Amino acid sequence: MIRGTTLFICTKCKKVFLAPDIEYGAMVYSVPMPCKRCGSRRTLPVLQLPYYAVYKKIWKTME
Repeated sequence: MIRGTTLFICTKCKKVFLAPDIEYGAMVYSVPMPCKRCGSRRTLPVLQLPYYAVYKKIWKTME
């Protein structure tokens, strides 16, 4: 489900960008959006930085 937009940060190039906030697996987490600078999918919402470990697992399943 699309929940609007949110700020994402790329863990590779550190770019912060606005992108659609799409629910990941019927959970509170968001689907990682591709970075607008480098194209990496290793991104996470700025407000969810404390959940970095969870996103590492999400990135692994997406590969």
